[in-house]
Amino acid sequence: MVDSLNEKAPVVVFAYNRADKIKSCIDSLLMCDGHEETEVFVYSDGAKGENDSDAVRQVRMCLDSFEKEYGFKSLSIIKREDNLGLAGNVISGVSEVNKRYGKVIVLEDDLIVAADFLDFMNEALDFYEGDEDIWSVTGFSEPIGDFTGYGHDVYYSYRGSSYGWGTWSDRWESVDWDIKGYDKVMSDKTLRKNFERGGRDLTRILKDQRMGLVDSWAIRWCLSQSLQNKYTVYPVRSFIFNSGYDGSGTNAPKPENMNSNPHIYGEKVKLEHLAPDERICRDFYRYYSSFIKRGVRNLNVAGMQRILRRISCSKARKKEAEV
Repeated sequence: MVDSLNEKAPVVVFAYNRADKIKSCIDSLLMCDGHEETEVFVYSDGAKGENDSDAVRQVRMCLDSFEKEYGFKSLSIIKREDNLGLAGNVISGVSEVNKRYGKVIVLEDDLIVAADFLDFMNEALDFYEGDEDIWSVTGFSEPIGDFTGYGHDVYYSYRGSSYGWGTWSDRWESVDWDIKGYDKVMSDKTLRKNFERGGRDLTRILKDQRMGLVDSWAIRWCLSQSLQNKYTVYPVRSFIFNSGYDGSGTNAPKPENMNSNPHIYGEKVKLEHLAPDERICRDFYRYYSSFIKRGVRNLNVAGMQRILRRISCSKARKKEAEV
């Protein structure tokens, strides 16, 4: 493993079938301060079949053009022969890079980063690495409410973020990817309540994962964070713009503006060892627990399909119980 302290963290980017998104993502990274000192790994997932083979081919043509002309310390393109799905691609790719470097910054193709995103993430990874209470750091700020009077540049949350985040190998390697703790959480009211501090939607997503209705690495990541009683550090102002809220993403809905309160370039972020702020955590919980917002998130084909499959699974289980 590379000595991680004060070394630039590698960036891992995940792509699938959106050439325009991955181009914008890589372009934004090339505009970042410190990009020339950064090693970048792009994992391009394989096609599911004929329907998406052309789109995947376009992505790889785009990546090949970057491979020839780039300004990073190094750029590695990993082209999956098969379709692993987002969860499989992320778990495998992050595991490979984290094992080698000890820390990692992770992006998906629909994320556009601010010019000082890499500086912030590297500083945060170095600052919080020795703090065992910290599970991960992120450059994304949720539009959870008003930070007036808060008095800090970062805040702690009980829930991890999948939008431009970073972590260390010891945290990543401790994740229960097989969700062996599922029954324990569902049967223990205290553990379930602790899990839902990050939002009431977490339990539903976890149930969907268990039933095979979704294939999410993030819900398993969040479950392990909760069971280990750790926090994710968020900036008050976001370094991330999510361009995926146009209906093109696998799990991306089309809600209200998710990119509010942007970071101002050059504005120094003060990193601190804090504790969860009661008001911020309450706003965070309410944001993810809103029935209206949860309904909006399901207003797409994938969401409606999950609801129908959930109903079907519930009916099947009811019949089995009656036999």
